[in-house]
Amino acid sequence: MITIAGRIPEAFIEEVRQKTNIVDVVSQYVQLKKQGKNLFGLCPFHEEKTPSFSVTEDKQIFNCFSCHRGGNVFKFIMDIEDISFPEAVLKVADFSDISLPQDLATQKATADQSQAQQLRQLYQDVQVLYTHILLKTKIGEPALDYLQNRQLDEQAINEFGLGFAPDQSDLLLNFLKTRHVSRELMVRSGLFAQRQDGQLIDRFRNRVMFPIWDQSGRVIAFSGRLLTKSDNEPKYLNSPETEIFQKRDVLYHFAQAKREIRQTKTAYLFEGFMDVISAYRAGVTNGIASMGTSLTSDQLYLLSRAAQRLIICYDGDEPGQNAIADALKLVKERPFEIGVVILPDGQDPDEYIKAHGAEAFQQQLEAHVLTPVAFELQRLAGQYNFSVDNERLAYVQSALQTLVTIESTVEQDLYLRQVADQANVDLTALKTEFTNAVRQYQRKERAKKRQTRLTTQQTSSAPPILNVVLNRTEISERRLLNLAIGDPTLCQQLLDQADFAFNNPQLQTLFENWQQYLQTDGQHDVAGFADFLTPDQQPLLMEVEMMPLPDEISDAEINDYIHNIQTAHLDQRLKNAQQQVKRAAEQGDGDAEMKWLNELLQLKRQLSQ
Repeated sequence: MITIAGRIPEAFIEEVRQKTNIVDVVSQYVQLKKQGKNLFGLCPFHEEKTPSFSVTEDKQIFNCFSCHRGGNVFKFIMDIEDISFPEAVLKVADFSDISLPQDLATQKATADQSQAQQLRQLYQDVQVLYTHILLKTKIGEPALDYLQNRQLDEQAINEFGLGFAPDQSDLLLNFLKTRHVSRELMVRSGLFAQRQDGQLIDRFRNRVMFPIWDQSGRVIAFSGRLLTKSDNEPKYLNSPETEIFQKRDVLYHFAQAKREIRQTKTAYLFEGFMDVISAYRAGVTNGIASMGTSLTSDQLYLLSRAAQRLIICYDGDEPGQNAIADALKLVKERPFEIGVVILPDGQDPDEYIKAHGAEAFQQQLEAHVLTPVAFELQRLAGQYNFSVDNERLAYVQSALQTLVTIESTVEQDLYLRQVADQANVDLTALKTEFTNAVRQYQRKERAKKRQTRLTTQQTSSAPPILNVVLNRTEISERRLLNLAIGDPTLCQQLLDQADFAFNNPQLQTLFENWQQYLQTDGQHDVAGFADFLTPDQQPLLMEVEMMPLPDEISDAEINDYIHNIQTAHLDQRLKNAQQQVKRAAEQGDGDAEMKWLNELLQLKRQLSQ
């Protein structure tokens, strides 16, 4: 996205806002579920287990009740993409397929790029270059032969943007110099290494190139696979982390797969890039992979906003099964329905598809899904020799330690029967042993909880930073402002009361700003009002607009709100008068004391009415 030098016409901003449904935009990033009047999901701006992120479709706004981010569709895109307001307007316009006015289109074509966008554009240009070298040049033929031998045709190469970086130290360097790319940008890109003399050399050489996309589908990095084996270089080499690429929160192919993931509620997690590509060509289009390292909590959180069911299908060999076990530990506390698929004969997905075909692979993914417990029992069984009694007993003890964490008695019975059959032991005796193991496990868990409580008590003596509990007056003020913004008659009623004002100065400012906003041209709604406010005012507006209200509010209840607010105002004045009486008495100022005593009596009469 680019930076617009001039102002975007207000009429165009209004058109984009009115023609865009915030739910459609947010749903590209967050899995939303209907709860009452609003839609809820896991907040994309901070990690959480219980959804506190809400979208109100009729008001076209969002708000997180935990981190307090909120606003309209433009603010959402600004925060999620880390871009400016003009950039967000243009991105939303593009999403809604709204044509730009001619002068704005001209600005967009010629505007200066942000630093992050310069990097993204650079990576995009380099990806096109590497693909061109692979498909259209003689120097790319060995890499093309390698991919074709792996049954990847030109369509697959283009679908995944594959390319080739030749074994030359200055090919990319010279290409970017001809395009007048600055040295500073080339250094920041991570596409080059520096010699001791400061000379830049291409980082990727003699490698098949896999572009890495962010969740919006923009190229932000590469992973290069060596074309020919070398003892001195790693098989895969990733771009170093930059301002646009942090491998801990990037999933390979997520941008392309997320639509299918959301539709099916299912994601398939593979171990490598080629597995994702082979699965895609076999009809499994909702496959993703981590970035050549262990799965991270950031990647899982990104995935949890789109998927409910996660099927892990790593390589079937021992390292692959160990990686599955590590992934299951990390996924354990996440809101996923977890499954594991182990392909026969230790094969990885790419190998299995080539040997058995797409239909057989799909059948494996559908009909041979293990629960995490079943996988762990199968993995344990492979570690013991059941012809030796000591090893059979060791397997039983290890299996029981896995089963004690299961709460469902039906599942316990199912897996105990499997263990008894596997180890050839009496089921009744095994259940007795299991009962003892459960007691020991529960004692240890209780001890852990006691220790956690003690630790928490010792470290949590400081009061909470934010008191989210509102008193009666605060609730009345917020509810009344919410209603006044939506009801012109009530709004005018408050304005007609010369002595009315909100006690909270921030709410009073919002109320006054609403009056000013009503004087502007165009339609007037909460989503538009958000743009009228400063960024520091928007969160309070979202909290006011998102607060729960009864379906029907009577005039009597509205009058109660007004009465509560005015009473709180009089109480404050009363306290001030009492302080002034005391101060005048201490100073021996009889006239001042009499003046404030009269004020005090008058306020008390008003409060008693």
